[in-house]
Amino acid sequence: MYNESLQVSPAMQRCNGDAYLPLILEVDKSKNLREILSENSSEFINYLHKLGLNVKHSQKNYNYQNTSTTVLTLKTKCFKVDFNDNFAKIAPLK
Repeated sequence: MYNESLQVSPAMQRCNGDAYLPLILEVDKSKNLREILSENSSEFINYLHKLGLNVKHSQKNYNYQNTSTTVLTLKTKCFKVDFNDNFAKIAPLK
């Protein structure tokens, strides 16, 4: 893998719904969601795979050189995030 990044939009809005299938991540005194997700990126990426992703793949051949790009994008979904002293609980909303 050449480049991997995780982005959290600063334009968060309030959503309504019932939480299901929570992911619980341990935290080290941080209440910053970006830091928590970065520290637990592999566990969070595996969690997102279970929820469903949009996959966009492109491949090009030019002068016998093969290049390919795969972009995984989380389907538009609202999440509920609860912080405690020891953990962050992240759950999508129905």
